[in-house]
Amino acid sequence: MSSAERRASAPVTVQRALGLAARRHGARVAVRHGDATLTFAELDRRAAAIAQGLVAAGLVRGDRVAVMLPNCTDYITIAMACAQGALCMVPINYRYTGTELRRQIDDCGAKVLLFDTRFDRQVEQAGLPGTVRTIRRGEELEALAARASAAWVPPEAQEDDLFYLGYTSGTTGRPKGAMVTQRNRALAYLYWAMEFGIGSQDVALHCGPFHHTAPFTFTLAQLAVGGSVVVLDSFDAVAAAQAVARHGVTWSFMVPYMLERVLETDLDGASAPTLRMLISGASPLSTRTRMRVQERFPGVALHDFYGATEAGVVTNLRPEDSSARPRCVGLPIAGIEVQIRDEARRIVAESRAVGDIWLRGPTLFAGYFQAPEKTAEVSDGSWCTLGDIGYLDEDGYLYLVDRRKDVIKSGGVNIYPIEIEEVILREPDVRECAVVGLPDERWGEAATAFLVLRNPADAAPVRQRVQALCQSLLADYKRPKAYRFLDALPRNANGKVLKRDLREAA
Repeated sequence: MSSAERRASAPVTVQRALGLAARRHGARVAVRHGDATLTFAELDRRAAAIAQGLVAAGLVRGDRVAVMLPNCTDYITIAMACAQGALCMVPINYRYTGTELRRQIDDCGAKVLLFDTRFDRQVEQAGLPGTVRTIRRGEELEALAARASAAWVPPEAQEDDLFYLGYTSGTTGRPKGAMVTQRNRALAYLYWAMEFGIGSQDVALHCGPFHHTAPFTFTLAQLAVGGSVVVLDSFDAVAAAQAVARHGVTWSFMVPYMLERVLETDLDGASAPTLRMLISGASPLSTRTRMRVQERFPGVALHDFYGATEAGVVTNLRPEDSSARPRCVGLPIAGIEVQIRDEARRIVAESRAVGDIWLRGPTLFAGYFQAPEKTAEVSDGSWCTLGDIGYLDEDGYLYLVDRRKDVIKSGGVNIYPIEIEEVILREPDVRECAVVGLPDERWGEAATAFLVLRNPADAAPVRQRVQALCQSLLADYKRPKAYRFLDALPRNANGKVLKRDLREAA
């Protein structure tokens, strides 16, 4: 039997990965949400019922199913239903206005929108075309699932079937739909389990919004290896701390913003004896936050990865490397290769030379949906860039310098905001910080620092201390030309700072 025939007889798909896990671990609790639980067998049966309902409603292989729900067990069962029915799931940000919802539905061509009743107004305002069937969670979804038959045989998913259309967060521009195949994500589950040591005995806590890639994919990765997941409606630091202690949580993915809020609770290593790992990603983890987490949770492994919707996890800084390599995002994980290229897409061979980060691997997306020109801007056919710049050291470790769109061009010189933010965050009375470039008549752009203080009344002395730090640690051209104080930084639902909003509001 050839390799091609072997792949055809046992495809690497999300459908197969989750189905095998359900059969192997049927009686074990898979998902816990509030006081409700679902075993793997119950989860699998409900997913099959929803899949049958969608197929009976006329959907065929590859059709898009838009999902606008808060975090809940139905989010997971619908994802599994799409995998079973060889359909493509399209998570929708529930904070969207009607206009934004309509734009994304039009872009992806969804045949069905599954949504929660709390979003009735946005759906009504969207004015969706009659070709889109709307199904509310509750009675309408139950009626759809009631069509289930034990004799139903699902279509076998193929490796190149679209499983997930993940719209980028839009922190730097209009969101685009990244096409993720069944094979992409099935391999991601395997690679992530290998990299982070996730197994069937683990209990994961996930409290980030499922319409963002990382919380959603980490959840399915845990289920694919037979472990259980505790789901929170949304992130709340106190509720997260309570869930860790109550349910014997062993690991959690949290963006840096969430980790910073957890540090303000009473949770520590002593009160969370089962916690063995924290995974950070989606935005840069400052040295200050990293050190505070390690001090508060001395026995807990802290990982810091670099990744994106288009690629999943690219590199990971393991706990044993974090102290010796500040501001590093680690080595490429299994299956991933990383290159540094100049703006002409030529490979930069010198170590520590700054350039565009390019990567390739089997978890890489299949391009942007119905946007070949956008795909060509970031891909050469096998390698892809995510718009970030960085460098590789002599040992192959990747250092993230900044997003290319966030680089400040001042007087013909490139200034990297992350470097300035790291310095400012050495001041303990600065709670949060973001640096952006604003128009300047003399220099073209000038660095402006936006600060959130622990005590707003201390603005004047804190500003003096921050200026002194910058003067001692940064070249004069890198120092912020202005400081502005805010009550909070603008963020999306996954905790990423929206620097575009800061520039537009200034």
